[in-house]
Amino acid sequence: MSDWWKQARDHVQPHLSSLRVGVYASGGAPSHHIGLVALWGGKPKPIYADQIAAGTLAEFDSVIFPGGGLLAMAGQLTPMGKTGANNLRRWVEEGGTYIGSCAGSCHPLRMSDPYREALPLAVQIEMCDLTPVNAAAGDWGLDSPGTGRIKIEVIPSNHPLMEGLESTFDIVHYNGPLFPPNQGTAGKVLEATKDFTPFEKSLGVEGETTISRAVKANAHVAYRQQIGHGQIILFGSHPEFGASALQLGWIPASRMLANALRLVPVRGTPIPVQGEVSLGGLERSLETARQLRQTLSNIISLGEHLPQNTPPFLGYSGLALWNAAIIESIQVLERLEEWLPTCPTGRLEAAYLLDREAKPDQDFGFVGMSQLLERALEMACQAETKPPNQWPAFTGPYNEFLSHPYHLVAAVYLSAGGLIAGAALQAAAFAAQNGLKAPNLFPLTA
Repeated sequence: MSDWWKQARDHVQPHLSSLRVGVYASGGAPSHHIGLVALWGGKPKPIYADQIAAGTLAEFDSVIFPGGGLLAMAGQLTPMGKTGANNLRRWVEEGGTYIGSCAGSCHPLRMSDPYREALPLAVQIEMCDLTPVNAAAGDWGLDSPGTGRIKIEVIPSNHPLMEGLESTFDIVHYNGPLFPPNQGTAGKVLEATKDFTPFEKSLGVEGETTISRAVKANAHVAYRQQIGHGQIILFGSHPEFGASALQLGWIPASRMLANALRLVPVRGTPIPVQGEVSLGGLERSLETARQLRQTLSNIISLGEHLPQNTPPFLGYSGLALWNAAIIESIQVLERLEEWLPTCPTGRLEAAYLLDREAKPDQDFGFVGMSQLLERALEMACQAETKPPNQWPAFTGPYNEFLSHPYHLVAAVYLSAGGLIAGAALQAAAFAAQNGLKAPNLFPLTA
């Protein structure tokens, strides 16, 4: 285990064990946050949009809003409705801490006027005047810088979100906002690394890139501001993401999340939530994992049919990402198959991490390990049964997400590979919360 990982864990663990941390469950990809918080000694709990609308935020000291699902910011906001948005803003003003990553960091910002008009709920939850340097017209509200690792400078050096980090470090960015160098911002963007793909390259167009314009604008990746008695802590990038093709293998940037959690005031006591882990449920998950691994093994050779204009991401070409993501997915599934037969049954803490169905209004969001594997299998089977001569042509980096095997299986963190990573993270979080030996599912650090 790396020294920086131990330092981050030791920095936050005593505080985190007393903290009531919620992770937004009605949209996005929350598994990476859940895994980190649990492995650092916390007890993260999913909180849904209907719970926020019903006023249950008082049960939490902090709520984390993760990166987005298919509909990005709209997919997270819409289920909350006006009541939920107002409740969330009031909770922050009364002392709560809002932590966001990528899409989740956009909600408290002052986004572009066309975005605010297209998504009126954004105005309800807006808490500051800061506007991203890559704000743009249109429903999405942002020009994407791209995907992959960018290099950051620790500026200002005394900012609490920068504590314990080297003078420069890499962080994974995935389409999200970057902040102007205002008071409260931290982590200056120096450059894109070789493991970064500008969005324009994913589009297949030449010319100046959004990431280069952000560097010229002295863009930063993090922001903290007091809001009434509470605070917002925003990461335009993903400190919770690892550096592999499936965003596993954490890197030192995750210390930023540890620092953010360390800044949350304790206002209550975590209450353990127990549930039933059944032998039948574990056996079903094991069988799903086996079928999924076999399906991925069957289709990896289909990568040879990807056309030259396949959108690149994360510094990979389309074919390289296809191969890397599938190979890593198979490895994670093999380790998950080794761990599942050792998992105990009966009344255990945080059993929902292994088995919980989605609610009707979710845009991805939180489900149990079992349901993540089932959805991943559905996506892989859809890819397997579509002959290459029926693959749709690419019309944009993400346009064919629900229909092209490249996206269904490997391309993005919402693909089958991304869901397999989420299942592994939640299994590790479950083990951590129950004092079990951590499953050997993936390297904790890269």
